[in-house]
Amino acid sequence: MQAYAQPRLTPWVVRLTVANAVVLLLLQTVFTSESLQAALAFDPHAALTRPWTFLTYMFVHDGLLHLVMNSLGLVLIGSAVEQRMGGRAFLLYYLYCGIGAAFFALLLASFLPLSPFVGASGAVLGVVVGFAMLWPDAEMLVFPIPVPVRARTLAIGIVAWNALMMLPLFRGDSRVAWEAHLGGALFGYLFFRLQGSAPRAAAARPGASRVPVQIGGAEPDVEAPRA
Repeated sequence: MQAYAQPRLTPWVVRLTVANAVVLLLLQTVFTSESLQAALAFDPHAALTRPWTFLTYMFVHDGLLHLVMNSLGLVLIGSAVEQRMGGRAFLLYYLYCGIGAAFFALLLASFLPLSPFVGASGAVLGVVVGFAMLWPDAEMLVFPIPVPVRARTLAIGIVAWNALMMLPLFRGDSRVAWEAHLGGALFGYLFFRLQGSAPRAAAARPGASRVPVQIGGAEPDVEAPRA
């Protein structure tokens, strides 16, 4: 089992993180209209009449905690994936996973009463799955789990958790867009399977020391749905 060393931050990870932070700042200080924020959110039941929201929703976050959680996942995992894929390919992959998350929610909207949502979680989970496909045996320390976890096991656990939370029995009053999370992970998995690149890439190791990674945590109690 190889360990995962946190690489230096890569350009597109930094740019995406900054872009998300700037959008949140502008929406909370300058462009505070609720109608504008609603126009940027992805509504699965109205997406075909608002096609721009397939892209815009992933740059909008429902508060600082929501932004920090997604940024943390992107910063801790994304740089290794960007180094392996290259900057342009990583950016396209990130956007592909985010759009795929929205498309998956659109498909489910035919059967489920889904609410509009915002956030980069679908894209970030696609990056997490990409990391697990590239380095399935990388050893990671995940707070609060006290023992190292393989990247593949971590990805499977995150996907299983999101699938479980979709069920009414466990979902409760949560307004988190679990469906979008699953969609991003699914599209990330399909990308590597269809490309057939995961077995060849697995030989490239991201490093030799361990880095703590926090996945999940307490969700903020807010009204607006988020991905």
